[in-house]
Formats: sequence, C-alpha cells, structure tokens
Amino acid sequence: MSNVLIQKASELKPETRAALEAELGRSLEDAEEVSIMVFVAHEAPAGQARVEAARRLQEHLSRVDRVTKGVPESEREDALKESLRNTRPGYRESE
Repeated sequence: MSNVLIQKASELKPETRAALEAELGRSLEDAEEVSIMVFVAHEAPAGQARVEAARRLQEHLSRVDRVTKGVPESEREDALKESLRNTRPGYRESE
C-alpha cells in the first residue's frame, strides 16, 4: 500500500476537494495537483544532538555561501526558481 497520493484537483471527488480547500484556505485550480504523504514524524533533536545539527547546517550554508560568492542575486534567485519548478509539480512563484 502506498503512502503517497498525487492527483489532479479536477479529478478529486467534490467532498474531498471541498475538504482540501477548507484546510488550505483557498480554492484549488483544476490544473493543480494535490500531493498527500503519510509518514510517522520523529521528534526534533534536543540537547547536544540539536547543537550538533545546527553546527552542521551552518557549515553547509557557509560552504554554499563560498561557492556562490560573486554570483549576482538575480542569478541565484533564477537558479532557485528553476530548481523549484523542476522538482515541485505545480510550483507557482507567488500566491
């Protein structure tokens, strides 16, 4: 049994669509796709594990900053938007 459901809004049952729109607080467009994932959440790290996770994240972001140094902000934004469009079906830049 799958833990992921992806379906076009236009193909949803009316009651399902209404429930999703109520949860989202907005109407769905027929061309939009809805993704639902089911998984067991884990607790966020605490104590020393949290400190270590934050340190590793900061190191990673510092490496990214070094690699992108000198790249104009507009190019970085364009690259990010392209990445989002390629990895997230139905991505829209502004709501």
